[in-house]
Order: sequence, then structure tokens, then C-alpha cells
Amino acid sequence: MKPFLVAPEEAVENLRKSRYRVGVFGFGHVGLTIGVGWGLAGAKVIGMTLDKQAIRLLESGLSPFPEEAYLSKYIENLRTRGLLEVTDDYSYGARETDIKIIAVPVYLSSEKKPDLTPIIRVSEEIGRSLIKGDVVIIETSIPPGTTRNVVRPILEEKSGLKADEDFALAYSPERISAGTVLADYLEKYPKIIGCDSPGSLNLVAKLYSAVVKTGVIKMSSTVAAETEKLFEGVYRDVNIALANELALLCEKMGVAYDEVRAAANSQPFSHLHKPGIGVGGACIPVYPYFIIETALNQGVQLQITQLARSINETATELFIEKIVKAVHFLNIDPSKCRFALLGLSFRGGTSDTRLSPALRILEFIEKTGAEVKVCDPLVEKVEGKDIEILRDWRKAAQGADAIVIASDHKEFYQIEIEEASSLAGRETAILDGKNVISNLNGKPRYRVLYVGVGRPAYLLEPDGSKKKVEL
Repeated sequence: MKPFLVAPEEAVENLRKSRYRVGVFGFGHVGLTIGVGWGLAGAKVIGMTLDKQAIRLLESGLSPFPEEAYLSKYIENLRTRGLLEVTDDYSYGARETDIKIIAVPVYLSSEKKPDLTPIIRVSEEIGRSLIKGDVVIIETSIPPGTTRNVVRPILEEKSGLKADEDFALAYSPERISAGTVLADYLEKYPKIIGCDSPGSLNLVAKLYSAVVKTGVIKMSSTVAAETEKLFEGVYRDVNIALANELALLCEKMGVAYDEVRAAANSQPFSHLHKPGIGVGGACIPVYPYFIIETALNQGVQLQITQLARSINETATELFIEKIVKAVHFLNIDPSKCRFALLGLSFRGGTSDTRLSPALRILEFIEKTGAEVKVCDPLVEKVEGKDIEILRDWRKAAQGADAIVIASDHKEFYQIEIEEASSLAGRETAILDGKNVISNLNGKPRYRVLYVGVGRPAYLLEPDGSKKKVEL
């Protein structure tokens, strides 16, 4: 029997006995995690993606994401047990499943408005195959009201069925970070669940309780659950902007923001974030615009949210200005500078380059016509660019006039000023956009100009002396 046609307890039992097939529409970082989680709970999973290379790897029992290589053992196990199938045929997945989970991403248009096209297309596909008793769950982060005002009408119109009467409809946002996705999904955070009827809520809450280990939080509506997820991102964006602003002040005053931050956060009501060179990824730079758009439709102006987004969007340009000033400090024309760019992903521990500040830095360097060597231990390629990506930062740093650290991969925390100077073989500038270098003492082989974020700039001499400089 279909899950919405039986008692929640019976539905859970059917799930555990592999009587239900779960379709995951969008099998990227998020979708793969969802699929593995439900498969481990007993469901037969059909993962859908248009990425041919990802399908080939998954069919070989391998994770397509280097930072989630540990998922391979689960993928292989589920495939061996007949609990995981991968396809690019979304209509097949819609027809053959009882529980349909939407995990396709939603991005911004060129006007920075939510582009719901992927959600709409998947909803139409699901609606054409929806059967009485099915369950539809959205895990994609979306503007408040999307489940109720966009997805629901499509499903009902295409199927001729009524949500919360003939099929269950829920919104349950993913809460994962690249590098720790499975632990985040199953063990770290409670599962947020929002429905617009008690029947859907009780069923979906029971099902998720059989999947995750940290319990569920029931929300009063799909709108409340959608809003909760976005507020998580807005909170971080606003606090990163505050950190960037205060870090800039610290630089001008000649004090270290990280020292001040550590002391301030010893007070339990202070939670100062770390500054950076811009906020990347498909989450934090996007969610504020979802909320801003929703607020404008309600006649509300979110001044702090908008200002924070502006500050964080200009952070990369400010860092690029530092790069130019540092190169000029060494009396080098930027177009003739030999750059080493360390990191392409938006943060360490992931191969995700979506909206990465590092790509904007790379574009700046390329526009100058300067020579650049690129290193990233996880990123395989950059869409639209034919560049060699080195794995070892040392190879990139050889002969460099300027070493730019744009991602905080664990490998970059091993960088020492002395070794970097020797590899460069000349006077060099180190632009530490992630503050991965903690030791500024020692004796570099050649003079080094060190520039961090929220830190004074230092000129480090071969005799071990150092002095603050203003760029």
C-alpha cells in the first residue's frame, strides 16, 4: 500500500522492509546524501541526475565528489543489495517511486531574482505520474511560499489529485556542508519538517524519524519551514559582513582581528565570525536574495540583510585591490607578475567552485595577461576554462612573485614562510586570503611581504626582523 494510504507506523515498517521506492530528483551533493540516507533506512532509491560522468562513477560504486569519497562504501553496499539505481530519466523516476524527494538547486537570475525553473520542471514531471497515496517532499532551499503557491498547484493540476488529501506534501530543508554531508544529514542536526496538514506532517515526520538519528522538529507550515532554512543562511551572511567590516578597521588600526575576536568571544554572548575575501557556494550568497525578494513582496525592506550582502559582495574586490597594491609595493607591473593561485573552491575541504571568490581572482589575473599557476587539491576542472590545476602548492609557488591563498584547504595550513620564500626564489608577496599562515616569525630566504585579512601587513626580512607596513 502507498505510504499516504496506511498508518504512519505501517509506512515506516514498509520502508524498513524495502517495500517503498524513493526517487531523488537531483543527485548532486545534496541528492546523493539524501539517497544514501534513505537507502540505509531500507528504501529502494532511484537517484536522478543529468551528469553523465556522475552516473558512470555511481554505477561503479564510487562517489563523484572527492571530498565525499567515504560515501563510496555506502554506494557500493546499496547497489550490491539492490537498493540504489541511478538514471538520467526523470520521467522513469517519477513513475516508479512512492516517495518523491526534490533536490534540484534553485539559483538566481541575472537580476538576482529567484529562478524557480528547475523546481517547476521537476514538479511538472512528478505531477504527470503522481498516484494517490504518494509522498512528495522538497529539500531544496526555496523562497517562502514556493511549496504552497508554486509546487502544490502544479502537482494538483498535472495529477488531478489534491495535496494533503490524496497525496502527502512536505517541505524539509537539507542542512549539510560539503565534506561532512552524511554525518550532517543523519547525525548532527534535527530534521526540520513543515506541512500544511496534520496528516502529511505526521506521516513525513515518522518516515524521517526512521531515516535520521537526531529526531525531527515539526513546523506549523511549509512556509515556516522554508523561512527557517533561509534565516540560517542570512544569519551567517550578516555576521560574516560584520566580521569583514570590523576586520577592515583592525587592519587600519594595525591590530589583529583574530586576536581581538578570540578575546571578545570569551564572553558568552559574543559570537564574532571570521572575515574573508567574499562568500561563495550555492547557499549563503543566494538565500538573502530569496528573503529580500519575499520581503519586498510583503512591503518590508530588510536593510541589514541587503547591506550585509553588499559588504560581502565587495569583499573580493577589496582583496583584489590588496593584490594590486602588494605587487606595486614590490615594484612589479601586475601584467608581468608571476602569480601562484592556491585554491579554486569557495572554501576548504570541498571541490565546489560555485560563486567562488577564487574564480573572480583568477579572472582578474587572466585579464591582466599575467602568468599564473593554479593549485587545488580537490577541484578537477573549472567549467569554461582550459587550465592545468596542480595538486601540490609547492609546484605552483616555484618562481612566483605573488602567492595568493584563496581557499583554506587543509594542505595550505602546512605553508611556512621560509619554505614559500625558498620556492619562490625571489622577493615575493604572500596574499593570505584565508589567514592559514599563523607563524610570521622565522627567517625567509628572501624578503616577503605578507598580507592577510584583518591583520596588519608585514615586511619579513631574511634576518628575521619584521615591520608593519601600510599598502
